[in-house]
Amino acid sequence: MQGFDPKRGSADLALDELRRLLRDDGLAPGVRLPTERALADRLGINRATLRKALARLEMEGAIVRHVGRGTFVSAPPEASKATGENASPIELMEARLVLEPAIAREAALRARKEDLERLEMCLIRSETSDEFEAFEEWDIAFHRALADATQNAVFTMVMEMMRTMRSTAEWDRLKRASFNPALRDRYRIEHRAIFMALESRDPAAAATATVQHMQTVYSAISGQKWERGDVPSAPRSSAAGYMLKPAPLP
Repeated sequence: MQGFDPKRGSADLALDELRRLLRDDGLAPGVRLPTERALADRLGINRATLRKALARLEMEGAIVRHVGRGTFVSAPPEASKATGENASPIELMEARLVLEPAIAREAALRARKEDLERLEMCLIRSETSDEFEAFEEWDIAFHRALADATQNAVFTMVMEMMRTMRSTAEWDRLKRASFNPALRDRYRIEHRAIFMALESRDPAAAATATVQHMQTVYSAISGQKWERGDVPSAPRSSAAGYMLKPAPLP
């Protein structure tokens, strides 16, 4: 690998070097990357620049970072896609209604200070992102950070698979069709409610807030009308996140 030119020392150029490292070293999924110090020394950059580049790789799904355990190479998108390539957006939402409240419950019990700081950063970015692409990027990052806050690699893998399924053309079409300022603002409010429950270490409130959020997303994706209060037309779920009765699709 070519050395990093310190005169080009931006996070974007560091990102290019990291991508080249992953490609040239042939690191397999699940392999842990060298420490930040070792990577910074290898690329000839400071650790602040390195962290920005690593954050971008994480957003892209190329790596997974676990607090206290290190940074790992993610499975190729094709591997995750093959697992759920036949799943529809509605099936994805039905799964999210069951899984994500449970993830939020665990996150409320296990989130570390660093996890809460990362979640709040995602919130702030989404609350200042008005365009669809930017908002969707930070929306995905928030839910990924929620899974990471459980300190459970299985939850992180599940969320990564769902993130890959959210990158399909059909999901993008439905999400864009439902996106509007009022719904965007509601998502922000619901994300903030989840975060506040985590800060309060209240697992029941975290699960309930996530159920409400998933119902809103389900209703929007399926083309049903949503209201500013409850969403009775979406699948009804318990506070623990388990679907009680599936709603008929429109």
